[in-house]
Amino acid sequence: MSDKTPLPPDVERLLKLMEQICHDLVWNRYDRVATLFELTQSTICPEPIASLAESFGMMLVKIEAREFQMEEMLKNLKETSKALEISRRQLLKENEGLKKGLMERFSPKRIVGQSQAMRQILDQTERIADTSVNVLITGETGTGKELIAKALHYNSTRKTRPFIAINCSAIPESLFESELFGIEKGIATGVNMRKGLVEQAGGGTLFLDEIGDMPLHIQAKILRVLEEREITRVGSSTVIPVDLRVVAATHRDLKTETKAGRFREDLFFRLNVISLALPPLRERTGDIPLLLQRFLDLHCRQMNRPLLKIRPEAMACLLSHHWPGNVRELENEVERVVALSYSEFIRLEDLSLHIRQESSVPDNPVLSGNTEKKETLALYDDGSKNQPSGKHFSLEENEKVLIERTLEATGGNRSQAARMLGISREGLRKKMKKLFAED
Repeated sequence: MSDKTPLPPDVERLLKLMEQICHDLVWNRYDRVATLFELTQSTICPEPIASLAESFGMMLVKIEAREFQMEEMLKNLKETSKALEISRRQLLKENEGLKKGLMERFSPKRIVGQSQAMRQILDQTERIADTSVNVLITGETGTGKELIAKALHYNSTRKTRPFIAINCSAIPESLFESELFGIEKGIATGVNMRKGLVEQAGGGTLFLDEIGDMPLHIQAKILRVLEEREITRVGSSTVIPVDLRVVAATHRDLKTETKAGRFREDLFFRLNVISLALPPLRERTGDIPLLLQRFLDLHCRQMNRPLLKIRPEAMACLLSHHWPGNVRELENEVERVVALSYSEFIRLEDLSLHIRQESSVPDNPVLSGNTEKKETLALYDDGSKNQPSGKHFSLEENEKVLIERTLEATGGNRSQAARMLGISREGLRKKMKKLFAED
């Protein structure tokens, strides 16, 4: 048969029909699908047409299967997208809550300290928090220097940006520069580009803890950051601008370190725009009852234990301790006692041996019992006007001083003072009536 031989009318009509069906399928119209499957029957149309229609039918089945899968995928994607959006909103809400919690937690008004020295520090912290001036915090180990640094950050306009803390005494000197300023890719085999801690603090606060231990050659680079507000990564020549606030802390006397040539004088002056000197705990023993209450609340809640009460003799021992580790040592002691105590009261024997040994409180005092026996003990002499003259004084006098200090620490709140002393409010009232001749 010649190529130009016309097709039989029936065959031409069938081919035309298949062309229309295929055209409909291209545009996702399936009205003639039944007609297509009718053409697959060789009894209705010639075998070649039936075979061709069958091939188109198989193609249609695969298309429908893929479309079904695609619809399922789109459905799953929509559900996943909806779940992700819900999670995103939840995370934003939680993030806002966490930021708000950090602001409240590190608010200067929530930091425990009723002594005059601490009140001055906290007042200054509140006044300068919303500025960008450099601050140098000094004080013995454990006095709460990082707590003040966080109070400065989370109560400033930078509170939504990072707070990056660097312990200058914990970084090896050989790694100091790359840790602070970052490193460029390819400077050594297998080294990838890494941002330094200074760059990570961009827009926020950089806290340089124990800056007195920083190597001299790094001090020069930190000085440039403070003056030029820019850094250069190790192995790079590109200058990167940084916007940050620098808060430094040290337990060393930087003036002495400067004279000895171990600390740059120009860096000291740059950092020491505002200086906050935190007093050691032994110079603010009136804050000990308040700190004890705060730490007891915290650790009893964390360990799922009922709130413990402290016996007067244990309180007297804690008040007379020298506290070389300051507030950190006190919190560690409270955490230890809460973990090991098996009763609802913290007794003298529950305290660490070294604290009992270094204290002048007798091992078995009877502060809340028989006061006819004139036991003596010496509380730490902090210059209080309420303390009787002489190093040693009677048990009744000790009870009087202890009650006065506790009431002073609680702002005159007798219920809170009674809880700290481990006695009832009525018991406190009776003791005050007896000791202070109160009506």
